[in-house]
Amino acid sequence: MKKAKIILLVVVFTFVACLSMNYGLEHASMTSDTVLHSYYTIVIDAGHGGRDAGTVAADGTLEKDINLSIALALYDFVRVLGLQSVMLRDTDEQVYDPDESRDHSDLYTRLERINAVENAALVSIHQNHFTDESEWGLQVFYSPNDEESPLLADSIQLLNQKFLQSGNTRVTKESDDSYYILYRAEAPSVMVECGFMSNYAENNHLKDPRYQRLLACVIGVGILEWGVQIGEK
Repeated sequence: MKKAKIILLVVVFTFVACLSMNYGLEHASMTSDTVLHSYYTIVIDAGHGGRDAGTVAADGTLEKDINLSIALALYDFVRVLGLQSVMLRDTDEQVYDPDESRDHSDLYTRLERINAVENAALVSIHQNHFTDESEWGLQVFYSPNDEESPLLADSIQLLNQKFLQSGNTRVTKESDDSYYILYRAEAPSVMVECGFMSNYAENNHLKDPRYQRLLACVIGVGILEWGVQIGEK
């Protein structure tokens, strides 16, 4: 059974990767001059870091580590797609001004760095946790500050449901002020809660590098699809 699941993951990964490449080639003339390639810079935020571990699974897995692994895979993938991209952190560290307290300034510094990127589009990577251990599935939250954010969120959510989690019935949600960066961001911004670390089976997937690459592919193709949509406006 385990071997069959691994084979299935490899097949799905190959399919999604091939799909994204074919999709990019088929739409090259449409997207090469769109705002996504020539205008937006994809800012990838790996949530938490350093002494801020984020959620901790029952087996001791740390959210910050999963976030960073998925974010690094996503960065590589969107660069292959030809998109401009930067990361807020690419190592296990908090993002802060050395002159201020780490815990106080991390979120503020992230927001400042996002807003400092010209024509940014933010994709923040996080993991979920809930008292009900049966809860599972990727869900995308979006900034209330511009009309592009919900379109980006919907694109990622739908691509995930189509190619990775067909049984996922979750819908995208507008952020409230509990999601500080989304609520304050000036750029198109989404937060991808990739799964529930409180769910034993999903946590095992989330810490698997192959599954992390699948998530990166789905998110990356979702970003590309969003680029086609805004290019058609």
